[in-house]
Order: sequence, then structure tokens, then C-alpha cells
Amino acid sequence: MTKESQDEMKEKIRKEIENSGFPLELYVLGVCSTKNTGRLPNTRYIHENKLRELDLRAFFENIEMDSRKNLQHTVTSMIIECKKSKDRPWVFFSSHDYQSPDVLSFIKHSSEFDNYFAKTRNYLLLGQIFKNLKKNHYCDKNIPRCIAYSEAFKKERSTPSQIYDAVDSVLSYTRHAQSQRNDDLEEYGTYTEFYFPVIILDGLLFEARVDNNHLDLIERKHLQLRTDYDDGIFIVDVVVKDYFKQFFQIIEDDHKEFVKAIDKIKFPIPYKKMLKIKMREKRKERLPLPIELYGYKKNEEE
Repeated sequence: MTKESQDEMKEKIRKEIENSGFPLELYVLGVCSTKNTGRLPNTRYIHENKLRELDLRAFFENIEMDSRKNLQHTVTSMIIECKKSKDRPWVFFSSHDYQSPDVLSFIKHSSEFDNYFAKTRNYLLLGQIFKNLKKNHYCDKNIPRCIAYSEAFKKERSTPSQIYDAVDSVLSYTRHAQSQRNDDLEEYGTYTEFYFPVIILDGLLFEARVDNNHLDLIERKHLQLRTDYDDGIFIVDVVVKDYFKQFFQIIEDDHKEFVKAIDKIKFPIPYKKMLKIKMREKRKERLPLPIELYGYKKNEEE
């Protein structure tokens, strides 16, 4: 192959990549790399006996081992799908009848604390901490909450839209992760994980409001889709590329608020002592490397 033909081939490959979603995936991964987050790109999993792949799972994580506080291992995960749609704007429809001041009750989570709350006939974790989640973005009244969607200028009506594929991807993985985590929960432990399904769009995003037979189109950087999936109601954040850095900070703030809220739960002293023993034993069993390499001092494990 001559140098000219090699250059021509490279240019074709470059254009194909630019027209794909890969640059967006790398951009989102890069943003998530600016903070101390866990990052699992191109995560493969089995759903309904089929091998599937999620673009990215990014998470904030806190492990509290100070006995003066509530012991906890808290994770806040973003379940992320990236889509590029330059020629087909995404339109989400809102309805005055379905607007609500917040959707906090629809946050998905798995928690070992729920075993304790269930046995003591108390509200589960979300019911214990919701009063201390005032700044969570699910409480933000300014975020449009939508109930339907359409891909503008899509001619092939017989095939699923990019929006459908993205929603299905983040929700199936969220259910998979939640189910897998629930199967692994221990009878007494401190692990909690919160799940936020998120779609990142490289393209135009619109909210369509219909009031008194009048349609308004409003360009948005962020909106939420309320939808049902697998006998549950889910909230999906849809965010345009240029807003993702700001949204990423919002999720970090949500995570910090989760950690503080769990620390405020009033557990009985015997239960807290038992958790300390359990957490110490669990770490001795599972950590393959010295505790110092995980950012903790040796005496914190004793």
C-alpha cells in the first residue's frame, strides 16, 4: 500500500470514528477521570440470557471506619450510556398532570442496612435518610420531568430509536446491578450503593410542553424521563455533552450528602459494636493487599 493510499485509508477511518459515539465515550470517561472515581468502561453483563455491554459505570465511594461515626461503605454509581445524534434532535414530552415537586422516592439503592431495618420493623434506608437529602438533584424542581420521547426526523418508524436503546441499556443494567448486589448482601454489613441511570447526548435536546393544545419547544441541557421498567418506576437523567461536567459535580454532591445522611442515623450501641466487629473481620478476609495501600492507617483496622 502506497503512502497516499495509507493516508486516504486513515482519513476514512478518522471520519468514521468522528461520526460514531466513541469520541463522546472517551470525553465522558475523561471527565470522570478528573475526580477520585471508580471507572468501568465497556462493562459486559448478562441480561435475559443475552450478553450486553454498558458504555460506562462511574462511581464515588466512601469507606468510613471511624468508630465515633456510623461505619459505612457507601457507593454512588452513574450508569452511563453515550449517544451521538447530530441530525436527529431528541424531544421529550412533559405534562402538567405528571409534574411533581421531587422524585426522591424513586432513587434505586441496595443496602446491607436494610436487613437490620427489616428485622426491626423500621423504614428501609431511604425512609431513614430522606429528610436529610434536601439538596439531592431528584428534589430539584427546576429539572423538567418528562413521560414520553421522540427522535425528530426519524424516518424508519419500524425500528427502535436511539433514545429507546439508550433507556433500555441504562435501565437493564441498573436492574442487573441492583439484583446482583442484593444477592451478595450480607446479613450484617455496612455496604450501600445508590444507582443513577444517565444518558449523555452529543446533540440537541428539547422539552416539548403541551398545555391547552399549545405546544412549546424548549432547548434543554438536562431533563429527566420518568418511565416504568420491570414493574418499577425509574428516573433517567438525560444530559447534553456540554453540561456533563456540571452534572458530574452534582452527582458528587449527592454522594457526599448520602454519606452525611447515613452518618446521622441513630443506631443502637450494640448494633454499632457488632458492625465494627463485622467490618473488621470482613476486611481481614477480603483485602488482598496491606490496609495502608487502600489509604487507611493501620490502627484504623485494629
